[in-house]
Amino acid sequence: MTDATQERLLDATDRLVRQLGIKKTSMADVARDAGVARATLYRYFESREALLNALTHRAADRFFTAVAAAMDTRATLSGQLGEFSEMMTRAIHPAQGALVVLGAEGGSGTAVAGWPGSVENRAAMFRMLVGESGQALRRTARLLRPYIEAARERGEVRQDLDLTDASEWLARILLSFTIFQAAIAYEADDPRSVSEFVRRYAITGLAATGPDATGGR
Repeated sequence: MTDATQERLLDATDRLVRQLGIKKTSMADVARDAGVARATLYRYFESREALLNALTHRAADRFFTAVAAAMDTRATLSGQLGEFSEMMTRAIHPAQGALVVLGAEGGSGTAVAGWPGSVENRAAMFRMLVGESGQALRRTARLLRPYIEAARERGEVRQDLDLTDASEWLARILLSFTIFQAAIAYEADDPRSVSEFVRRYAITGLAATGPDATGGR
């Protein structure tokens, strides 16, 4: 749990990162924007890196919470993966209608359709996806695992599916959209286009039967 002062400091950091960029945001700027003494800021965050890490982790928490809520509205794994990919695309292409502003719920942030409460800033999201790619992969795989397991119980994917392998494979596929932003078969900056592309092909290997599904030749 975080207290009100810590949230206030993170909100100030977010505003400044949006306005100035990560490189130009200093501890002195954050303290001034939050209306606290620098000593107070350092009591909560011992360094600028710790402060930016906390902002990144908050962005990740809110992103994955919002994604899970959206996925829960879909009844099939393909639909759930489509929701994930659509929201991920909106995260990295804010011009398409997401992640353009940040603020605590009821504060200065503007919620975008499909995102409960507040939405996070693009710089923090990129920092999570690129700077902490291993953590992003593990967290995405953990998120996906129960959805894949439920799909197996419904018969949407094969019964001998290894949940750990499938979770990592799908996580890698979905996160690749944040790395390869050029596209041939779909519009890379169009969330709906990406979603439809994922729905068509993402679980094909998981649902396959026959010798090729288990690595046979």
